Amino acid sequence: MELTRYTFTGQLVLKGALHIGSGSGGSLGSDQTVTDATVVRDSHGRAYIPGSSLRGVLRSAVYSYAPALFPDDRLGELYDDDEDREKNIRERIESLDLATSEVRLQELLDTWLTPAERLFGTVFWASPLLIPDLYPTKRDANKPEPVLAGEVRHGVGIDRDTGAAREQVKYDFEVLPSGQCFELLLRCEMPTACESTWTKLLALALRLLEQGEISLGGRLARGVGQVELRDLRVYRLQLDRAGLRAALLADGAARYGAPQADGWTRRTLEVD
Repeated sequence: MELTRYTFTGQLVLKGALHIGSGSGGSLGSDQTVTDATVVRDSHGRAYIPGSSLRGVLRSAVYSYAPALFPDDRLGELYDDDEDREKNIRERIESLDLATSEVRLQELLDTWLTPAERLFGTVFWASPLLIPDLYPTKRDANKPEPVLAGEVRHGVGIDRDTGAAREQVKYDFEVLPSGQCFELLLRCEMPTACESTWTKLLALALRLLEQGEISLGGRLARGVGQVELRDLRVYRLQLDRAGLRAALLADGAARYGAPQADGWTRRTLEVD
């Protein structure tokens, strides 16, 4: 099976504050300010955007927009993760003869799963889309990523019956400041036969990021989470002997393959 690898790089810029919670409270840096909900940080104290969080919002965006954008194409045939659909596919798999080969099973899943399910993955199919965690942009390539200081936002609990603030229910949470940039890397290895469909779905997701139409993280009702993709670069590498050899011998961005012209997301979506 012929494979093609696409690599996408860019800067994810915070247009507003961002909160992706760690699930607990704690102190902030050297001033020992305590907050009820800190942002997620690694073992070195560096704030980052989990790749899984970005994958989730991109998947949801594609599932929301693709049916309207591709109404007459199988790309518009999208499903939510409902128990009936999962049960139906599981029953199909269990009904197969024990002698069914792995190759034949993959061929059947190709027809049972939609392109978006195969791209973003399901319980039956491992996603080929790699999104590593995003760290703040380095100002000096020879130094480690900066330990980004957060800010504290305050809020109050709301009585759902009266719509007024509840007494003695005050909380605060940490956010990362607006204007911070994070390094984005996406990579997807796809069967060449799927290239025209999967690239449309990826172009849709990335175009929405470029236009600032996707919000990330929690506390969205508090007006945080706006992000925008800038400086997108797209590379294509044919995973054959010649392509792999060239990539292994190359330095810098050339190792990703042939650079695609600017405006890749728009051009890809314009193709019928």
